[in-house]
Amino acid sequence: MKRLVLQIILRLGRYAVLPVVALACTILASWLMIMDRYTIAALATAPIVFTIFMAAMALAIGLLFLPSRKHRSFEADEETAPGLWAVWKELDRSFVRSNRTLLVDTDFNASISETSRYAGLFGQHVTMTVGLPLLMILDQRAVRAVIAHEVAHARLRHTSGGTNLADFMTAAENVFFYADPEQTVTGYIVRILLHSLLERLEKEYRALSRENELAADLEAAEQVGRGEMARALVMVEVFGTRLIDLIFAPLQKEVLGAIKAPSPPFARISDQIATIRAPGPMTAASLGREHDPDSTHPPLGQRLASLGYTDISDVGEIQASAIDQLLSPNAANELALRFDEEWRKKVQDWVSVGR
Repeated sequence: MKRLVLQIILRLGRYAVLPVVALACTILASWLMIMDRYTIAALATAPIVFTIFMAAMALAIGLLFLPSRKHRSFEADEETAPGLWAVWKELDRSFVRSNRTLLVDTDFNASISETSRYAGLFGQHVTMTVGLPLLMILDQRAVRAVIAHEVAHARLRHTSGGTNLADFMTAAENVFFYADPEQTVTGYIVRILLHSLLERLEKEYRALSRENELAADLEAAEQVGRGEMARALVMVEVFGTRLIDLIFAPLQKEVLGAIKAPSPPFARISDQIATIRAPGPMTAASLGREHDPDSTHPPLGQRLASLGYTDISDVGEIQASAIDQLLSPNAANELALRFDEEWRKKVQDWVSVGR
């Protein structure tokens, strides 16, 4: 039964609630039909029937109709990010501009997803998100390999099952956002219904994501070469570690004891970009680093081994930052200032509350 539920969610995403609604409606219809002949039994079972029906309706409304929380990413058109669009077109054999959206956010990461409107009756819309820190720190060769990896996810249909699974979990979290389980009856009921299911789905999602990452690495390597893919993986791992150690960990400590918003993250990245991108041994520390068991990505060593490498001592020359080649001249500064200002306002509000 658990495997069947998982397969339905993988296939339908948030619309997997519809069979539950159909079952609840069937139970209610059957109850209404027996009311005249078995009145006492119908009255005795009324609390159970109406509880099932109302819970199914609340779950359906929450998963299907609540407005999604708006992302804070920046939508980049071809004028803002001509280089990124050009790389995407080059690597995506099924590229159709009208069905593509490119976002730039604040994460040191990239991702791709498909959105199915009205259960996919009107096709799929593909959205790729590329983090501004990724563009600032990596060179163009590495970013190209990263984009090839994301395109590979779409080509291998990872954005169907994986996205449907993530879509269901996101929709469930969205219910809890609007109906707090600690303060509302609806949220409490939904949490009872979904708690154990969501725990299992999270485990399945992690396992599925790790398998998909390895497959996407190999598929991307067919386009950009195994050496380029391995190089990008090492750079992302090492530079990401440096970014945490030099920028985000110290910043988090400063925020905890601050009386006003400290210097924002992108200003700090710009100041320390040379240190973050400094050449040197890049593999030993990362390969030996303890891997987060809750990560949706396999360890670096496993990913390199899948590509046929046991170690990489040198990623070669680190070229100029990709941001200058892939974004328009003004977009980089404008985005950094915009994200820093949003961060400053958010932190200042938090600091003010904590006084």
